[in-house]
Amino acid sequence: MGMVSKFLDLDSCCLHFFEYEHPNPRSTVLLLHGLGTSASSWIHILPALIKKHRVIAVDLPGFGSSRFMPGRWFFTLSEHCAALSALLDQSVRERFVLIGHSFGGWLSVRLAASQRHSIVRLVLVDTAGVYYPGAEELQRLFTIDSRASMRRLLDAMWYRYPWYFKPFTPAIYREMMKRNINSIVASVSERDSLGAEFSCLTMPVNVIWGREDRAISPAAVEVITRAVPEASVEFIERCGHVPQLERPEELRRIVCSILEGERRGLD
Repeated sequence: MGMVSKFLDLDSCCLHFFEYEHPNPRSTVLLLHGLGTSASSWIHILPALIKKHRVIAVDLPGFGSSRFMPGRWFFTLSEHCAALSALLDQSVRERFVLIGHSFGGWLSVRLAASQRHSIVRLVLVDTAGVYYPGAEELQRLFTIDSRASMRRLLDAMWYRYPWYFKPFTPAIYREMMKRNINSIVASVSERDSLGAEFSCLTMPVNVIWGREDRAISPAAVEVITRAVPEASVEFIERCGHVPQLERPEELRRIVCSILEGERRGLD
């Protein structure tokens, strides 16, 4: 697609990202993926975005091709945010649209709260980090200690998990172990839940949610809209936690519509 693979050397990690430098971009779009995946999870969305925008899709520290410096094997939420802030300072100096999925949405809200003057719009896709009754179970769901627990998580994340993916469950389990997912999950405490950050958001906020998300309940949407009453919400029917993989055409349509609206607002 013409995207260029780049690395940014930091004290704590070597951060990898894909970048598409549009010759006349309508805006810059930064994409943050969810826990256990990588920038490649946006593969079905990228072709539409690069038609009109400068696009940066990041591999979060420890995922994809991003690497830790010796002695490190996982990052906390705060350390993820610090690495992303360094990326913004060095590679994304203009104002931009921030799109985050799940764990990437959690990080996106924290970044948007601290760098609200740099972000023109925040788009949250089935975002994590929101407390609602029952959210305590998420730590158990995302703690992977066997292939059975891996299957349980995958079934919760998809409305209909594709049968042709099931033979790859052992490989997915090994990859999750390699990425130290359990260490990240264990490092999260109740005080990390999003709260005051919502009151700091000054940019327009769009929330996109899979109606059948069994990993993170749509009850989280109610919490977000109470905290950010101006937020726009759109549900994707017959879709679970990963719309960019399960219903990419619908997510692509919604995201492109949001970005077109942003352009009209600038005009």
